[in-house]
Amino acid sequence: MGNVNILRGNQPSWVSDGSGYGAGYGYGYGDYDGSGDGSDSKEYWLATIDCFALKWPDALRERLATLRTNGATIAFWRSDIEGLPSNGGQHIAPAAPGVVHIADGPLNLCNAGTLHATLLPPKWKGERWWIVALTGEIVGNEEKYGALSREILGEAL
Repeated sequence: MGNVNILRGNQPSWVSDGSGYGAGYGYGYGDYDGSGDGSDSKEYWLATIDCFALKWPDALRERLATLRTNGATIAFWRSDIEGLPSNGGQHIAPAAPGVVHIADGPLNLCNAGTLHATLLPPKWKGERWWIVALTGEIVGNEEKYGALSREILGEAL
């Protein structure tokens, strides 16, 4: 797979420290019990993005790299089968690679007028999963991010 580029350069907690054991995995004490695959963590889902992108055309992978270099927040967004919002939201153009959604604001994570994305896609409804780039000012919490600009990069297939 090559190098995994992590949002804002942070290394996920499950990456090995060279000792043969991944940091953050315990044996029944501390924060982890040694079980599970981490699929409920932001680090896990962020690390999957490059795997999904391997199936995209070169131009889309290059766009992903450019947006990362420029500081965009890369995350997931879920839509219905037609590429439209499935968790509420405004009427927008159906999702497709290269589509840019622009919202009028105000930028407020839990109100209309903000475009959303997440690093915890299983927490949200939707038949299709998209990898997106949020640009400009971004607000967020542990479950979701909000911005006034969201570019659809490609589908997570």
